[in-house]
Amino acid sequence: LPAPIKQLIEMICQFIESLTGLKVLPREEKKRKSKAKKTKTDEREVLVEEVSVGSKKKRRTNRESVADVEEVVTTAAPKKKRRSAGSKSTVSETKATTTESEKKSAATATKTTPKQSPKPKAPDAASKKFLSNNIKSSNPNYRIQRELKEFLSSPPPGLSVKISGKNVRLWVITLDMPENTIYAGEKYRLRVQFPNDYPTSPPSVYFLPPTPRHEHVYTNGDICLSLLGKDWRPIMTAQSIAQAIMSILCGAQRKSLPMDNARHAGNKPGKKQDDWVYHDDNC
Repeated sequence: LPAPIKQLIEMICQFIESLTGLKVLPREEKKRKSKAKKTKTDEREVLVEEVSVGSKKKRRTNRESVADVEEVVTTAAPKKKRRSAGSKSTVSETKATTTESEKKSAATATKTTPKQSPKPKAPDAASKKFLSNNIKSSNPNYRIQRELKEFLSSPPPGLSVKISGKNVRLWVITLDMPENTIYAGEKYRLRVQFPNDYPTSPPSVYFLPPTPRHEHVYTNGDICLSLLGKDWRPIMTAQSIAQAIMSILCGAQRKSLPMDNARHAGNKPGKKQDDWVYHDDNC
């Protein structure tokens, strides 16, 4: 309605109220309340709209953060793969180093561990019979029996002994040459004869044919060894002499004959070496 008509209606209503005492026009408080309600509802609507907009924004931000996280994960994934590959390589390298160290340790262990002593061979019948005899210490064969017993119980590597026939003072010592020598796989025999004044005098020792080709061994079997002559001592044994001869053969670098072999080869082997002139200090 136009404003003048509204004013006219209000004046009429006021006049009626003054005459009758009835309230025709609504109170201003109700209008104010209705206006307040309207403003509250409008504010709620505005808040709802803001909340909805905020939730949309939050959803958008959440989606953006998820996308960012996915991008970070995708970019970090190959790095992890590279690290895993690197870790695999390092593991393989450590395995290789451990296997190499194990091989080295095994090689050093095989080098440092001493060879097991060979099992003693069963003595021959003549040796068994000789060792079974109860010989007194005053008997000249007592020393020979004791040496034979020790030799058979713990033989040195590559050496074996037996009595030749019924003569207990005549031994045959076999030399099995080791693999790391120029005589690898070859076998040689030493004839050992104990004199009546043994151990004051050295035993007669020489090679039975075939003889090894060595610069200190003559083709008739004699051995240029000072221990069989001027350097003999009664504390020595036939076993120690055989070990010295084995050591000479193992240390050889080439097969050759003594310089004076042609002059000595026709002599009878096993004679005393009292007047011998030895080739060098190593024999």
